[in-house]
Amino acid sequence: MSQLQPFKLFQFKITHLFFSLFLLTGMLSYTQASASEALPKIMVLDFQLNDMTGLPNAPEELERIRYLTTTYKQKLVENNLQLVPVNEKLQAVIKHQSATYLFDNVETAAELAADSGADYLLINVALKPTYLFVYPRLLLVDIKTKKVVLAKAAQLESSWSDQSTTARTAEKLAEMVGAFFSKQLSD
Repeated sequence: MSQLQPFKLFQFKITHLFFSLFLLTGMLSYTQASASEALPKIMVLDFQLNDMTGLPNAPEELERIRYLTTTYKQKLVENNLQLVPVNEKLQAVIKHQSATYLFDNVETAAELAADSGADYLLINVALKPTYLFVYPRLLLVDIKTKKVVLAKAAQLESSWSDQSTTARTAEKLAEMVGAFFSKQLSD
């Protein structure tokens, strides 16, 4: 056995190892890219407060709704959903219309979201008919068909300062949306 043979064997093994790692890395990045491309893109509107009480839009209630929205979006991402920023057309309508305008005008909302790159639009409204309850409601709209594919609501019964109940409600709503897409992707 020559003195170079162990070196050649070592060189062969290292080359084989690098080649295998190269192939594996390429396969993983292709799989990840394919998986992210398969995920639908969702534009998520903030919860709009529809406060029907005698003291509408109390600062504490507005803060709770902001927290609900932030937690909800975070939980959607944790459910492996791909979020798309809200486009300027929808932002302008939200700024100048009532809290329920887009919720009540789904086709208009879908038309406004059409050139955003999103596949779905999540319209969210927090209805507050009394001082005791808030009902976060959501509509998931297929932008191409302009049809509601999922409508859900929850009851939020807690004080303004109870962040844990607000977070659980946000998580529950996000899980409902995640379950819808899990079912769609498995069909």
